[in-house]
Amino acid sequence: MVLENQLTASSLSAIYPASLLEELVQDAHDRAKSAVETAKEILLHAGMKAICDPAAPLGEPRAVILDAAKAWRTDMIVLGSHGLRGLDRLLMGSVSEAVAIHAPCSVEVIRAA
Repeated sequence: MVLENQLTASSLSAIYPASLLEELVQDAHDRAKSAVETAKEILLHAGMKAICDPAAPLGEPRAVILDAAKAWRTDMIVLGSHGLRGLDRLLMGSVSEAVAIHAPCSVEVIRAA
């Protein structure tokens, strides 16, 4: 199971019980699926074509986004930015920056208000 592989590979697995990590990952997965469905409804209502996989993928965000863009032969990726600065950005990295640099297509980054 993909979920088990991710939990085992996580550096947090040595600190937190597997049951808690599994619950957190499942909750995040459920929220992601809901966000994808909401975004799809918004795009369809605006008359845009929305293509998405039936499930929210698990994995490192940069890789998941870039892999999907290549597989779908995407014309454009639109994603948000939390606007992290300083140490937070150094520690967490920037998904939007990595996607913008490595994407096979145009990328639009929307900053948080």
